[in-house]
Amino acid sequence: MKRIIGRAYSDQTVEQSKKYWIFKLEPDYDGNPVVPIEYLSEKHNVRPEDVSASVLKKMVEVAEKALGEKPTKAVITVPAYFNQAQKQATLDAAKHAGLEVPELITEPAAAAYAFTFDKNRLNGNYDLLVYDFGGGTFDVVVVTVDNGKVKIKAIGGDTHLGGRDIDDKLADLIAQKIYNECGVDLREVEKEDSKEARRNKAKLMKAVEKVKIALSDELETNVYLGDIINKLEDADEMIIRRGELEKACEDIFVKTIELTKRTLKDANMSPSDIEEVLLVGGSTRIPRVLQLLRDLFPGKKLNQTIDADEAVAYGAAIRAAQIDGVIKADISLTEATPLSLGTDTVGDCFSEIIPRNSSIPITRKLPYYTSANNQTRIAFNIYEGVRPIVDDSNRLGTIEINDLDKGEAGSQYVELTLSLDKNGILDVFVEYNDRTEHMTVNYADARKSSARSIEQMINDAERYAGSDEQERKRREKRFDLGAILEKIGYRIDGRDLTNSDMMEMQKKYDVVKKWHEQNAKAPLIDIEMQLESLRKMCERFSSI
Repeated sequence: MKRIIGRAYSDQTVEQSKKYWIFKLEPDYDGNPVVPIEYLSEKHNVRPEDVSASVLKKMVEVAEKALGEKPTKAVITVPAYFNQAQKQATLDAAKHAGLEVPELITEPAAAAYAFTFDKNRLNGNYDLLVYDFGGGTFDVVVVTVDNGKVKIKAIGGDTHLGGRDIDDKLADLIAQKIYNECGVDLREVEKEDSKEARRNKAKLMKAVEKVKIALSDELETNVYLGDIINKLEDADEMIIRRGELEKACEDIFVKTIELTKRTLKDANMSPSDIEEVLLVGGSTRIPRVLQLLRDLFPGKKLNQTIDADEAVAYGAAIRAAQIDGVIKADISLTEATPLSLGTDTVGDCFSEIIPRNSSIPITRKLPYYTSANNQTRIAFNIYEGVRPIVDDSNRLGTIEINDLDKGEAGSQYVELTLSLDKNGILDVFVEYNDRTEHMTVNYADARKSSARSIEQMINDAERYAGSDEQERKRREKRFDLGAILEKIGYRIDGRDLTNSDMMEMQKKYDVVKKWHEQNAKAPLIDIEMQLESLRKMCERFSSI
């Protein structure tokens, strides 16, 4: 559920996750994923938020038994690469569980918090890399610790990369070996929609988990086939070797290293700048993972002094105790935003206001000018993304302001403010003269528009960097041409020029304007030629 919370059913990563699930997944009327179940002869649709809320309610019960009183607040951790819709869905789940969330913090940041507090590393200035390889997600962050101030410098990761993917690869490996040795094709069984098929899936994944854990300590282990398929005897067994697991999962391990390198690059750092690598998550116990990290960070300490499974919860508990005044630690935490936030400009270019990896909370303001003559309304579409064209970003909402004073294009301006709080919730303000419009982004609406995952957008930004830059230049030049046409049209309207001058200017203006309207996809060089011809005309008629 953690993998699909805050996602639309149509998200491609949702489809990728379904292979070994033992439950069905369907879209609801809003296009969100739900699990249809039957309970006490009644049918229900269970949302990921419902499952998350149930887990939180259970944790409240556990805590109440230990404390003797019911907790009403919780610091909750999420993957560093959760987008805003996923964070909002997590907060919604907490609300359904009856919990107030004073802070939502990322899992690797919580682990770094635990490390600096637990190991009394509050003093001094040093850089950590947190490598968080858990069951469902992979996060990597570069952290600067400056005399108790824990600050996230760069974030990387993949919310669809984790121990579960290793399980799936290992399940494929075991299924193939069973077919080769016994002639039983588990993959055929998996195609069936029956209770038996789901039971077989569950048995297979249970065996896979045991094998994965065993191969972290041993070079080989046995699988008892009767534990997976009823028709086979318990005595039937096969050997699975560590080398087989490593070969099957090498692409997963290498991908985490590539993401780590990219995050270091985003932080403008090299492996030699990192003092220690903090390991978090059960998958960091895999020997091949440890070897790849030693190769990337030669001579650096791979820190496993805090339990990999508990480091995140430990850090969240420290932060909660600090917020509640239970401990008086001289330590602070500053998170960063994994995507840029901004708006669209004419030509659907992305105008960045809050850059990626900015420290949060943060508030930033930029002026925007009218782009058409006598324009009385400006609408801003708000996006999160990293590419220069908004078509490749997640649209978060729209805010507008009306009743602007009429005038020449560019004569009126408004100020657009984006304010991102510590939980990643975004407030938007538009100011004009003495008036202000306000909007708090509704991420549930953003999810319905099939929001792209952060890792998908970052990967696409790298892949298409060259073509994106060319398209950005083309659109900006086209905008410049349109702006000049607006100014010329406004200034020649009603002007008393000599008849021949007026006719010549009007003719040139009409020709270029028509070309601009009919050639939306014109190449950059053609747009520049039209711009140059207009500029020469403006120089000739300097009074315009």
